[in-house]
Amino acid sequence: MSTLRDPQRRAELFLIVCLLAAAFAARYVGRSEMTRDMQIFFKWHDQLEQAGGWRGLGEAIGNYNAPYMYLLWFASVLPVPLLIGIKLVYAVFDLLLAFFTFRLVEMRRGRRAGIAAAFIVILLPTVVINASVWGQIDSIWASFAVGGVWMLARGRGWWGVVLCTLSLAFKPHGIFIFALVALLVLAGRLRARTLLAVPGVWLVLSLPALLLGRSPGELFTIYSLDRQARIIDELTDRAPSIFAFLEGTRRLDTARQLGYLLTAALVLGIFLVVIARRVRLDETRVVTLAALFAILIPFGLPGMHERYFYLADVLTVALVFYVPRLWFVPLLVQAASLGAYTYFLFGQTGQQLDLQVLAALMMAALIAVGHTLIRDVLREREITPLAPKVVGNTMAE
Repeated sequence: MSTLRDPQRRAELFLIVCLLAAAFAARYVGRSEMTRDMQIFFKWHDQLEQAGGWRGLGEAIGNYNAPYMYLLWFASVLPVPLLIGIKLVYAVFDLLLAFFTFRLVEMRRGRRAGIAAAFIVILLPTVVINASVWGQIDSIWASFAVGGVWMLARGRGWWGVVLCTLSLAFKPHGIFIFALVALLVLAGRLRARTLLAVPGVWLVLSLPALLLGRSPGELFTIYSLDRQARIIDELTDRAPSIFAFLEGTRRLDTARQLGYLLTAALVLGIFLVVIARRVRLDETRVVTLAALFAILIPFGLPGMHERYFYLADVLTVALVFYVPRLWFVPLLVQAASLGAYTYFLFGQTGQQLDLQVLAALMMAALIAVGHTLIRDVLREREITPLAPKVVGNTMAE
């Protein structure tokens, strides 16, 4: 029986079309919203124009890396108003994010589960608001990060590192997923030579700006801690992180440095447990670790914005399809993220949720994922030898 003659298949296709329409309509609602951050992007566009349009890509404009400036210039030449052009570019990456989520979940649960996960992600309140209302670019770097997790879980090391590097090239928050890359290399699950893709991809992406005259020193230090600290000097900028529990104005530099060190120590501690136990890093473990790092790192680092848990919003949805007993984790993460969003979107009111309450929700999600991973790791017998995983007839790279 053909697909169109099967009533259930027709109904399924109809509902998929309806959900796509709902996703589009949700983004259409925010098409004319102009936020403070969008005004900053408009200012960067004006500076590009003053510098000669595409020739301005060789100037040190803005505090985002060169690839975003390419997209900003591209949005400006679309035959639509700049505001719409920028949001159309973001919408394309919303779709890419949904696609990579689909592939990541399909790999474990099949096509229908993958479709369900993709629609959940593309209709998440924070995903809808982030790009189409707020005008933020988090779907860009997060889509490549999720694609990187998918490739790494499949054992496609080179492609995994390429996609993770694309994530990092757009925003420094791509470093959240590089914790997974580092662990896979140390555990022998990923060949060290695949890291050669990092400078290669970075150079290719930077080449247009360099050829147009941008300073290599300025371009390659755009993610330095000193430069980022000057942009965000608070311990938390409404992020539901550990620093929500730390109120005060004294010893901020000490607290910031301790935040970096303690977060690094926690990440390295997870590395040690996984490697010392010679854990089998299968697809489920890779996805669990990716979700754990996506929560842990922004939770422990200082200077985080509320939207820096965007990758955790998405990866915890995928995690549920791998570890169903953690069904409540994406609810906690989404509640904490969305609650933090409301402060900037709707202004400070007496109805705003307390940031410490939101941080407690995020901490609960972190503990749940961490406990599940560590418990499973400690229950598993050590495997030997510690060697790269063989996928099909080829060794994972």
